[in-house]
Amino acid sequence: MSAIPHQPSQSIPRPRPPKAAKPPSAIADLCATYDGYLAKASKARSALLRKYEPKALHAWRVSLRRMTATLDHVAAALPGEQPDGVLAQLKDFRNATGGARDLDILLDETLPAFLAHGGHGDRLEGELLHALNARRVQGHQEAVEGLKKARLTTAIHHFHAWAETQRKVSDDELRAAAASVIDTRFRQLRKRAARMHEGRTRLHRARTATKKLRYTIELFQPLFPREATQAWLERLADVQTHLGEAHDRLTARALCRELLPQAREHAQLKALRRWAKETAAEAAGKAGHSLERLHKLGHYWRH
Repeated sequence: MSAIPHQPSQSIPRPRPPKAAKPPSAIADLCATYDGYLAKASKARSALLRKYEPKALHAWRVSLRRMTATLDHVAAALPGEQPDGVLAQLKDFRNATGGARDLDILLDETLPAFLAHGGHGDRLEGELLHALNARRVQGHQEAVEGLKKARLTTAIHHFHAWAETQRKVSDDELRAAAASVIDTRFRQLRKRAARMHEGRTRLHRARTATKKLRYTIELFQPLFPREATQAWLERLADVQTHLGEAHDRLTARALCRELLPQAREHAQLKALRRWAKETAAEAAGKAGHSLERLHKLGHYWRH
């Protein structure tokens, strides 16, 4: 019986493990964040065109503001052209709905707070309330008409075209750009806060500067130590809350004077305007104390 010839063993090839996915770059994360803002704005717009809701209008405006408050300085700090067309369009879209937002705050927040303060009845006199509600309905209609024209498709397309030109920006380059933008926004806030007690316009500018710094720090949070950025965001949120209250009270005074001609003589409206001025001053004072605490934090982006 002949021996079976020895056959060399053949190893079965093993499948190669898949390559580990390359972590996204910081610039990719930043552009994805901007895409998220645009998606939220689109969702809010669709909801508003179905049915007007103050919360949806607020979401629309905040989502656009997060872009318009940061993208110009971010793009300026990076190579290439700036997406000026995108910014101009988004600002126009946001501004077209500002009047409705002011009326919502007056009737849903400021007026109830005044009446709860006591001593001036449980509601605004009928004719006055009717006049404000009628103007509010008109404001809602104007906002919806503005939203019908506010198609985001072109802005999104142009933003993506700009983002494509930034794909090669390194994490270190973006971090340096972030530090520059945060520093610029912080210096702007300090300058405007120093004059925030000089009237409604100055206070509004301080409030806007606070928002811009907060949104910028949020945008770049992944690039810096979490604990440091979180401390700044918490303090800035506190400043923004107080400045927002002061601004809303002063805006209520201006709206009553503009929309209700009898505001100068009517006792209830005179009391509302006086209360609004006093509480605005109190809120601005609290904002000043919050800013003092903010200035004690370390400037983490400079390290």
